[in-house]
Amino acid sequence: MYVQTLEGLGLGFGQPQPQKLQQPAIRKKYVSNVVAYKDTKNKCQSTNCSIYVPSALRNPKAIDVLVFFHGLLPICDSAHNFDPDRLIKKFQMDVQVNTDPQLALAVPIVLWNTDDRRFGIIQAAWSAAYLNAFVEEVLDQIGKSYGARPQLGRLILAGHSAAYDILTPLAEQFECGIAETKKGALAKLERVVAMDTTYRPRDAKALEQWARNLATVRFNLVLSKSDPSVAVWQGWEKTRKKTTGQNRPTNLRVFHNLTFGHCDLPANFLITYI
Repeated sequence: MYVQTLEGLGLGFGQPQPQKLQQPAIRKKYVSNVVAYKDTKNKCQSTNCSIYVPSALRNPKAIDVLVFFHGLLPICDSAHNFDPDRLIKKFQMDVQVNTDPQLALAVPIVLWNTDDRRFGIIQAAWSAAYLNAFVEEVLDQIGKSYGARPQLGRLILAGHSAAYDILTPLAEQFECGIAETKKGALAKLERVVAMDTTYRPRDAKALEQWARNLATVRFNLVLSKSDPSVAVWQGWEKTRKKTTGQNRPTNLRVFHNLTFGHCDLPANFLITYI
């Protein structure tokens, strides 16, 4: 008498187990219930968002989320129409994200109104607390499409150009030890990619200090061939060395891409340095 094992048999009937069908990619547009505010004209502004999840994910229990903050849209896309789906296609973000099967992309539209920026309204709308809530909302939206809400693996933040108006205040909240920076999605921050975001010495200093404060998080500053942010960063490096004698923190890497212009960066380096 002997016992036959089921190793190598499908479902115990001697047939190979059928291959699981791959989930279709998720392309989902929605209006955020988290990031909403009154602008300087006393008008309620909502935030249109798009989510892209590559088909390779296939209902994982935990996924990584990349939140991308764009710059001034008219500069790089005159026909943007404040459409986050167009933004994803314009900068080939879906094509880039497809190279990382564990990554989901979230792209909110930021209404870079001059007065709203000057009075700190956009900065407040994207504070640490609201950013944490936004990532939870993204996971909820993905869960509605998958039928099961995934948990967050790691958080990646990427910003281009005027996104310094979000990244710099956020970095300063980390420096000040704000409680929301130590919980939720921000507690799982693993990477920051800044593309031509150092337009003021304040931006350069905040980015570097952010890296010093979070030694286990990797920071990448990507600079184009000819943008004012390049000179500001180079000036900051000289100032820092002269006044403190410190070198750049090892978890902050700077890439100066001499062959790419300012508007080329999101289409070429969203994933490259992740």
